[in-house]
Amino acid sequence: MTIELHLPFSQSLKDRRSVMNSLKTRVRQRFNVSVAEADVGDLWQRAGLIISAAGSDAARVERVLHDVAGFVEQDERVHVMMPRMRFYE
Repeated sequence: MTIELHLPFSQSLKDRRSVMNSLKTRVRQRFNVSVAEADVGDLWQRAGLIISAAGSDAARVERVLHDVAGFVEQDERVHVMMPRMRFYE
């Protein structure tokens, strides 16, 4: 799943990095998924996350990814612009 984010309170790349590192750590710890930051260039109010989960039960994986998207949406430091989910078998 990829999630494009807007960070309205970020005033520098350092602010963006701080928010994104915190968010990635919290998502990893809470949901046991792989998380990476997507490259959006040097725009300090834009960021992206790539979240990956694997499992033998597609419904459970989908549920986990939806839970992750909801968790990210609840973070007041970011606004979710566009979540996209893809499944591979």
